[in-house]
Amino acid sequence: MTTILEENGKKPLLEGHEGTSYDEEHGDWIGGKEKISRTSCSPSTTKLELLESFDDGPVGVLQSDAQTILNIVNLYVGVGLLSLGYAFRLGGWISLVVLAVVSFIFAYSAKLICWSFDKMPRTVVQSYPNLGTTAMGTLGHWMVMVMALAEFFGASCMCLIIVWQSIEMLLPSGFLCLGSMCLSSRDAVIIGSTVIMLPAIWIRTFSRLTSISVSGVLSSLLLTTVVVISYAVDPNREAVHDTSSAIHENVNWTHLPIAAGILVVSLSGHAGLPSMRRSMKNPQNFEHCLNVAFFSMFLLYATMGSISYFYFGGATQVLVTANLNEASGVTGFVLLRLGKLRITINEVVTVLVAMSAYSTIPALTYVIAELIVDMISRSATSHHPGIADLITRTVVLALAYMVAILAYNVLGSVESIVGGVCSVSVSLLLPSLFYYKLHKEEMSATKKAAVVGMCVFGVVCLVGIASINILELTNIIKV
Repeated sequence: MTTILEENGKKPLLEGHEGTSYDEEHGDWIGGKEKISRTSCSPSTTKLELLESFDDGPVGVLQSDAQTILNIVNLYVGVGLLSLGYAFRLGGWISLVVLAVVSFIFAYSAKLICWSFDKMPRTVVQSYPNLGTTAMGTLGHWMVMVMALAEFFGASCMCLIIVWQSIEMLLPSGFLCLGSMCLSSRDAVIIGSTVIMLPAIWIRTFSRLTSISVSGVLSSLLLTTVVVISYAVDPNREAVHDTSSAIHENVNWTHLPIAAGILVVSLSGHAGLPSMRRSMKNPQNFEHCLNVAFFSMFLLYATMGSISYFYFGGATQVLVTANLNEASGVTGFVLLRLGKLRITINEVVTVLVAMSAYSTIPALTYVIAELIVDMISRSATSHHPGIADLITRTVVLALAYMVAILAYNVLGSVESIVGGVCSVSVSLLLPSLFYYKLHKEEMSATKKAAVVGMCVFGVVCLVGIASINILELTNIIKV
């Protein structure tokens, strides 16, 4: 789409949209068909963003509100969904109350990031690292960069491992041979996964990630449905051999902190929100999208956690898929039989887990690449995915492959520490701290107390998650 920018004071015109002009008094673009507003929670409208709003081609594909909600849910809801029942087992039924409280707190901390953008200079990209720079200078910038990159890179590695392990379970053991070349099933999976991973991470914008996000959200919904059906067909737990499945607690104070840690990490991922907001057609609606997304995640988590715990009780394992595969109302159920070919519910569950993990990797890689590109060119007034992003995403994925291969069997224990600490820092502590620094002069006493309370809660979560995971890692090393 070609443009002509005519200087008449400060009133640029768009070719093909001659009725479009800039209202200096109100600070808005006004057109024959629409008015592009600049609200308190939306960025200043740049020339590029204005062009994108009229462009339906490959360059200006912006995501709708519905697409934004789907992408947010897909970014947050990964394989951690499978551990919700275990969290309820550790903390007891009070974990449902804790989940509601944590969901509200983290939804609010997500809004703090958006509200803090009001204090940023309009000459820089409204990104999380640049918000850190505005609030706390170079220290704030690097706090965000280090914590966010560690969180998302570690999560990418974990998702890769889960994809590989899930697919490997479906293949025959031993070696796969093609002519004279033979590979172990693990090597074949790792090499083959590259074919489906690269096209996904090269998708240029979040709006075009929606199809992958839909598959990820559907996988999570189907996994939850399988758990519900498992209980529905076996209400008396006759298929569950472990007698502890009948044991349920209202509160387990000893293990409640660990349960809370699982819930907290499951609702962390705020570093990706600025990227999604910048990719919206109507960024002023982002707060509404956050409300819908976090409420949807609460319902999904509450259903998976409560039904898993109600059915498997004290026998609930770290991943509920282990319960489904070993002893449940649907274990071994044959969904399709074609001659000697049988497809069981166990295999379908395994595929769903792989799809859930796979669908999360492109979004994680997208955010990591954008953080890096924003760090390099943080003086830019807008960010539009280009060749630098595509190259960065490819390099990030290659590094994630290397780390995941080298740490195939031990990454989980270390990532539980790094991921927990970084997730809480990026999603709770830093948003509260930045908002306080930027708004402390104008906040009411009540709001100031609330934000300070969130900072304190973030520190407590950090210390608790780090201490618990270090103790568990120490026990693993001793064994």
